[in-house]
Order: sequence, then structure tokens, then C-alpha cells
Amino acid sequence: MDAVKQIEELIEAGWHVLDTDFDEDAFQEWREKAYKYIVATVGEHHPYAGYFRKYVRKSKPVDLLAGGGILIATKEGVAANRSEERRLAGAKRLF
Repeated sequence: MDAVKQIEELIEAGWHVLDTDFDEDAFQEWREKAYKYIVATVGEHHPYAGYFRKYVRKSKPVDLLAGGGILIATKEGVAANRSEERRLAGAKRLF
């Protein structure tokens, strides 16, 4: 599955947790999946992974919102990297 699509699905799942009266089990499941995805995408030592560990700890809506923001930032970073890779691949074809 496409990396951006996966992030979008995780963001949507987070909104679903908010819409379901903030089910704590659903939050914990979302938190685990989101963190694993961030680590797999940008690495354990990337600032986004650190921010997620620091700000998404408790089963509270504010933690979920922080995590959603970090996922959005990760999504933007992935999209930017793809654009740069395509640009560089195009430039290589010119030479």
C-alpha cells in the first residue's frame, strides 16, 4: 500500500476514535499502529518519532490531536521526498 495512503488511513482512524466518544482501547490500538508506522517511515530517531513518544502518551483527546498533527507532518514529509526523488530522477535522464 502507498505510504501516503497508509498515513491518511491512520489519520482517519484517529478521527474515528474521537467520533466514538473516545474509546480508550481504540485509542491505544491507534497509538500503537501510528507510532509503528512513523518509526517504519522515518526511523526511530527522527524528531517525529520523538515527538510522538513525548506528546501521545495518555488516552486523552489532546494526545490524539497531537498524534494526528504528527502524522500529518509525516505525510507532508513523505510527499515532499517523493517529489524530490521524481525531480532528481528526471534530472538524471537529461544527462
